[in-house]
Amino acid sequence: MSEAKGYKLTYFGLTGRGEPIRLAFAVAGIKFEDVRIEFKDWGKVKPTTPWGSLPVLETPSGDILTQCRALTRFVGKKAKLYPSDDLAAAKVDEMMDVCEDLGKLVNDTGKGMEKAEKEKARVESSTKGPIAAFLKKVDAYIAKNGKDGHVVGDKLTIADLFLFCNSSFLVCGFYDGMSKDVLKSYPNIQAVRKTVASVPEIQKRYENEKSASPVFKFFASAKDL
Repeated sequence: MSEAKGYKLTYFGLTGRGEPIRLAFAVAGIKFEDVRIEFKDWGKVKPTTPWGSLPVLETPSGDILTQCRALTRFVGKKAKLYPSDDLAAAKVDEMMDVCEDLGKLVNDTGKGMEKAEKEKARVESSTKGPIAAFLKKVDAYIAKNGKDGHVVGDKLTIADLFLFCNSSFLVCGFYDGMSKDVLKSYPNIQAVRKTVASVPEIQKRYENEKSASPVFKFFASAKDL
């Protein structure tokens, strides 16, 4: 594509909010410059960003775009991963917002506590408390609105990429007290994770990942669920 060398995505060297965008680029077959900021440099970089946050995307025209969900939609449309049907699109957007709420719920659970207390609070919440209840709702949403390992409908959308990234990040070891087995009780979430990780372009993306971080390998391993 003529745009192939023109995109530059700036984020940290982890999955987080940048990964759904990277995956959308992979599915679209669009090459991009994958700039990864080290945490020690963030203090200097932060004032140069539009909103004091990452990710930031520079387009071939020189426009600067920000915000994870906006960028995922922008690239997702190029990859034909965003529904043309208004209702389906709204459901895709809904699940992306739900994922944001889930991340906040987990992050806020045990916030301000010592590590041991935080771990205990998250274990309790993720097995029989608010986190478990939220995941159950997500699983039911997929059962109602999706099919064959997809969140909405029966074709890959950015909702699948977003849920894959957010749910995988939840159990990758980043959060204290969140066991890697938490999602085993939610077959529809697991099916979406397997579907996304099994996409050939996404498999290739992880095969070519240069980072030594085990998180990327953990994401890729979902194809074996």
